[in-house]
Formats: sequence, structure tokens, C-alpha cells
Amino acid sequence: MTSRWASCCCASPPSRPVKPLSSKTSDPASGPPSAGPASPCVRQCCLDAQDICLGCGRSLSEILEWGPADAARRQAICAVAQARRQARAAR
Repeated sequence: MTSRWASCCCASPPSRPVKPLSSKTSDPASGPPSAGPASPCVRQCCLDAQDICLGCGRSLSEILEWGPADAARRQAICAVAQARRQARAAR
């Protein structure tokens, strides 16, 4: 059986078991409208060696934290993720 990670060309396979993420944690419609910015998820999920998503730029811990995060924390996560994407693009 081929791992679902095999389709991710830029990252190595996980060194530990990976739990599937709930679609609710990265769904732009998740949470009430007052919960802050929509999820930056672009449905191109693939983690690099540092557990940073190559699609949205969030770390695995930030992705998992998204659902219960308040508006201020979501804004902070979005800012850091955008900075990571820009830094990766500049390389």
C-alpha cells in the first residue's frame, strides 16, 4: 500500500505516526464569524521536515490549535504563516 505521503514530493515521510486532521480544523467556515480570520488552509497540505505545511505555512501545532483559538490568536497564526510563505518564496 502506498502512503498518502508519497504524493508529497518536498517532504520526507513522517518519523512518527500521523493522526489525520479533522476537516473541521482547517475548514474556512469553521467557528463562528466572530472567531476572527478564516483559515489560511489552501487544501495543499504537505508537511516539510520542520512540520510546516507547504500549502498554508502553518506549523502542525498551529493547525491543530486553530479550532479553539480566539480571534487574536488566529490573526497571529495567519501573520506568522504568511511570513513563512514569503520567506520560502524568496529562497
